[in-house]
Amino acid sequence: MRRLQSSKPLSSLLLLILLGFIWGTGYSIARFAMTHGVPPLGYSFWQSLGPAIIIGLLFSCQGKTLPRAPSHLRYYFICGLTGIAIPNTSMYFAASHLPADILPMIVNTVPIIAYPLALFVGLESFNWQRMLGVGLAFCGLMFIILPKTSLPSPDMIPWALSTLLTPISFAVCSIYIARCRPANSDIFSLTTGMLTASSLLLIPLVFSTGSFYPLHFPLDMPEGVIILEIVLSSIGYLLLFQLIKIAGPVYYSLVDTIVVITGIFWGFVIFHEKLNEWTATAVCCIVCALFLVTRQQRAIAAKQLAMQTG
Repeated sequence: MRRLQSSKPLSSLLLLILLGFIWGTGYSIARFAMTHGVPPLGYSFWQSLGPAIIIGLLFSCQGKTLPRAPSHLRYYFICGLTGIAIPNTSMYFAASHLPADILPMIVNTVPIIAYPLALFVGLESFNWQRMLGVGLAFCGLMFIILPKTSLPSPDMIPWALSTLLTPISFAVCSIYIARCRPANSDIFSLTTGMLTASSLLLIPLVFSTGSFYPLHFPLDMPEGVIILEIVLSSIGYLLLFQLIKIAGPVYYSLVDTIVVITGIFWGFVIFHEKLNEWTATAVCCIVCALFLVTRQQRAIAAKQLAMQTG
């Protein structure tokens, strides 16, 4: 029994690394799809619908039904909009215009943006160290946007700024979840509802703009990439459920740093992108900012794991 308990920290760490690796890989996959003719809205639709079907089927196989109370439906659609449809679509529109190593740096500032929002609505208390992290992240973003030689082209600056809509939307969603998560609900059912709602919200936009990207068999390369990301996203959600089950939701908040590093790795391997002095400094600033802002979460996570093995 002692050996089983002592394996939990290692299992949690491995799940965290694998989850960060899978989600960090998604940025390069999205860039590949966008640069090979897949419309951003069409790609966003498939990345909502595909995991919704897979996770929904697994949920149904457990003999469970999706809660349909008004509070749950409201939660599905607000989180589906702010946590999936808006941030994913914004990110996919920018994917073909930004280097694959820059995109995850900007997107994974969610904890840094969420902290001031949580302060504003009274969910967090003021902490100078965490605010220092917010300031450091702002400096990191400025190192990406302001120097003329930071990005490969000045035309990328508006896209870098527009990408900030993604972490802002994710942060708003996290605040809503903290305040309005329905009682007596598990993350499995809530995620299924969010993905389904996001798919429904995207349908009119996708078809009214002619952005639907049909899948035909045998699959060509872009279609295969869409299926690959659907599978990886679904695996990511399942890893998330398991990680939260064995280590708690606080531990999951540490995944952002791994996602950033993975995004940089695949940007180099697939697209031969290299950081210059400005973007390397930005990475250092943002990673240090993530450590400062999530320091409290890391302490709580360590305490939780210690209690599990004690």
